Amino acid sequence: MITMKNIKNLVSILLIAAFTFSLFTLTACGSGEKDYTVNVKDALGNPITSGIVVKFMQGGKQVAMQSCNEQGSATKSLESGKYNVVLVFADEDVQYYYDSDIKLTSRKNEVDVILSYKITSEAVTLSESCKAYAVNLGCTYVELEKGRNYFLFTPTVAGNYEFSIPEGDNVTIGYYGAPHYVQSENVAEVKDNKFSINVKSSMIGAGDAGTNTFVIGIDATKKAKDCILGIERVGDPIKTVEDEPWTVYQKTVELQDYTLPANLEIKEFDLTASTDTYKLVLNENDGFYHLNDKNGPIVLVRLAEDNEYIACFKTMLERSAVNKYFYDDDDNFIKKESYTECLFEYIEYVDENEGVYPLTEDLKYIIQQRGDYVGWWDIENLGYMFKDDSGNNITNINSEIAWLFMCCYAE
Repeated sequence: MITMKNIKNLVSILLIAAFTFSLFTLTACGSGEKDYTVNVKDALGNPITSGIVVKFMQGGKQVAMQSCNEQGSATKSLESGKYNVVLVFADEDVQYYYDSDIKLTSRKNEVDVILSYKITSEAVTLSESCKAYAVNLGCTYVELEKGRNYFLFTPTVAGNYEFSIPEGDNVTIGYYGAPHYVQSENVAEVKDNKFSINVKSSMIGAGDAGTNTFVIGIDATKKAKDCILGIERVGDPIKTVEDEPWTVYQKTVELQDYTLPANLEIKEFDLTASTDTYKLVLNENDGFYHLNDKNGPIVLVRLAEDNEYIACFKTMLERSAVNKYFYDDDDNFIKKESYTECLFEYIEYVDENEGVYPLTEDLKYIIQQRGDYVGWWDIENLGYMFKDDSGNNITNINSEIAWLFMCCYAE
C-alpha cells in the first residue's frame, strides 16, 4: 500500500541520488590536464624575461619545471590540482624576494609572482646619524626602521628616472641630495609617492668615477616593516636650458697693450650721484669712452685688480664663467651668452701695474648684461653688491649708474 509517508521517503531518496550524481559530475569535469601559467614581474609591472625557471611543486615534490619566455611567463600542462610555485635563478650571486606561499589551483590556474631584489651590500655611513644601503635599477625589497631610512642609487646611463613606493599611510618617499651633502628636507616634487630625477650625460663618469649618487629617503612609522622601492628609467634625459649651446660674445675692436700714462691719477665714480652727473662719450678715433666729451678723462675698467665692492673680472674667471641667460617677458628662454672668452682676451692687454683697460663698447655691454643678470645693483636681489662694513645694504646707490662700480677714470 502506497501511503503519504512512503511517497515522502521516495522523494528524499531521489533528491539524495540526484545531489550525489551532481557532485560526481562536477568532480569529473575538474579532472584531466590544465595549463598552469606563472607570470614573473617586478612591482612596477614589468616582466622579468630571462634567467628564471619555474618549478611546479606538489606535496613537497617537484612535478614539473619550465623556463620563463620573453614575456616573463612559464606555462605547463599538468593534472588538475593544487601546486606551489618555486623560482630558480640562473644568477646565483643576486638574491631575490618574492611571496613563496603563492599557489596554483585548478580554478585559479594563472598567477603573478612579484619579484624584487634583496639588499645584500653593507651599509654606507653618511654621517654620525644615518647610514644608507645601495639599491639598483628595478625593484628592491627594503626592510624599514621607524623614522627615515636612506638608500643610495648610482645610475650607469643618462636618463629620466622615476622613484616610487606603494602608496600608504605609513610610508613616504623623498630625495635628499648626495652622500657628501645629505639634506634634511626633501628636495623633489613628490606626488602619489613618486618623484623623478633628470640624470644628464655630464652626471655619468667613466666607470663609477665622477658619477653622481643620489640619496633616497623613506620615512616609516612603527607600523611599516617593509616595502618595495621601485627605480625605473622612464625616458631619455629631459633637455633643459643648461643643455642649450652657448652664444660666445665676440669682441668688436682690435686690442692692443695699454699703459696708463704716469702723469694721470685714478679716481672713483660717486655711485650716489645723480644720473646726469657723469656723461660718457665714445671717441670713435680710439674706440674708448671718455668723461663729459670725447677728449675728456679716459674711463677705465678694473679687469685684473679687485675694486671696493667685488672681485675684478680676472678673479671671477679664475673661479667660474661670466655669462647671462636671456628670457622674454613671458619667461621663455631665448639664448645663453658667454663673455668669458672675450674677457680673457681683454685681460691679456691690461696695464700691468693697475690692471685696467679703457672702457669699450664690449666692456660696457658685458658689465651691464652680467650685472643685470645676477642683480648686482638690484637692492631686492640677493646678489646686491653695495653693502657697508656691517653687511647692511647701502640704500642710496643710484641704480642707473651703479654699473660704473667696476670702472674708474684717469685725469
